[in-house]
Amino acid sequence: MIQFNIHRFRKLAQWSLTCDKNFYLRKFLQVFVLLTLLFLANTTNFFQFNVNGANRNYAMCSVITIAVLLVNFIIGPSTMFTSMKGKHDLQMLLMLPASNFEKYLMRYSTWIILMPIYLVAFFSADLIQYAVNTLMGSENVLFVTTDIYQRLSSIMLPVQYVPAAAIYTVIIFSLSLHSCYVLGGTFFRSNKYAWILTTLVLIVLCMLLLFLSPEKTVGISSKASTHELVIEDVIYVLWLFVNFWLSYRLFCRTQAVGKFVNL
Repeated sequence: MIQFNIHRFRKLAQWSLTCDKNFYLRKFLQVFVLLTLLFLANTTNFFQFNVNGANRNYAMCSVITIAVLLVNFIIGPSTMFTSMKGKHDLQMLLMLPASNFEKYLMRYSTWIILMPIYLVAFFSADLIQYAVNTLMGSENVLFVTTDIYQRLSSIMLPVQYVPAAAIYTVIIFSLSLHSCYVLGGTFFRSNKYAWILTTLVLIVLCMLLLFLSPEKTVGISSKASTHELVIEDVIYVLWLFVNFWLSYRLFCRTQAVGKFVNL
């Protein structure tokens, strides 16, 4: 039976944030340094491959920034145990006075907490590149945020002509893929490499699917009927719920012992 108490969950969240603050700080610094170096490399004349400052490569900055956020959304749930330092932290988690559902929800929310942290790192790196380019007297200086907004606005125009059913299918498929990494995060005991192992499993499954049904194309066809898209949506939704349910059941079976998988 699933039990949830908001006051107990609040105390659990405070404990988790206190214990994981070094993990979140480390993630912030990693993304901040990576984006800062990337922005400066593509928007200044510090590097030889950026010959003309007037042709600053804001597109590369925008693409990689969006990719970082998308990757965090897709594979982020597989890092739910990454902040825990070995068996001792896992034992403390299992002994906390909270229900399994509350503990699972708190661990799952790790990627959600990382999202605003990554955004702060992005805005900080963007501000630094803008300040550096301005101090250097460069022309046509932009915020990467402005470039991303302009590109997303241009993308949204043709999307208006795409059938709504196809858009819903893409969203539901993305959530289903997200749920695969949720399951991988609780199935594999390797905290650092759970996302790699999950990715390998998904690649093998895709290869098997292609081998068993080579006549079917992978992806969403623009010629697919609304009826076919609805069937795909139903399959993806069922897949999503099954993955979350299995992930929660595996979390409830988590033990502080050295096993490769939670079985």
